[in-house]
Amino acid sequence: MTLKWNCNYIKFVKINRMVVVVYRKSESAKKKYMTVFPQEQNPDRIINGRARKPLIPDEYIIDEIGVGEFFIEHYKKQHKIKNHETV
Repeated sequence: MTLKWNCNYIKFVKINRMVVVVYRKSESAKKKYMTVFPQEQNPDRIINGRARKPLIPDEYIIDEIGVGEFFIEHYKKQHKIKNHETV
């Protein structure tokens, strides 16, 4: 829960937290992909290299990970990605 200040009172608002990942499929690949995980609250399950069924395969190269909706548009501009996948 996050506090939001609004003139006369304090309002509790639940902010949408989601994990945004930018990755490449190989070390030499130039094309980058973006996947959004709206059900994940933190990137621990994505980073975990020992997972039995990883959310992103271990052979992929993770370039950036962010938590929050802001990173969708930010990474699209930064990495020149046109569309993203939502899991």
